[in-house]
Amino acid sequence: MFDFRKLVVSRLREAAERIDAGNSEITESEAMDILRVVSHESLSKEQACRYLNNSSRSNFDALVREGKIPKGRKITGFKELRWYKDDLDVALYRMEKEKKGVH
Repeated sequence: MFDFRKLVVSRLREAAERIDAGNSEITESEAMDILRVVSHESLSKEQACRYLNNSSRSNFDALVREGKIPKGRKITGFKELRWYKDDLDVALYRMEKEKKGVH
């Protein structure tokens, strides 16, 4: 039986080596698509706060109210709302661009 996991690992390593060497023509959009796939992991609010190096839940809640961080999602099997790492990465990227005045 073919092990697709090994193929994925191999391709990701090759891509990472090309990016590190500066030999990749990956666009920002393509990079974000890849990020969504490889970092699609749900986090609790506490975990999301830590992931964002956020000191308080109230600050996190304010960012959600302002629309800077997506609202949490209800996932079967979890009592509390969950946030996905890839969504948080995109939100962080946008907030950094906003800070720098880049649109």
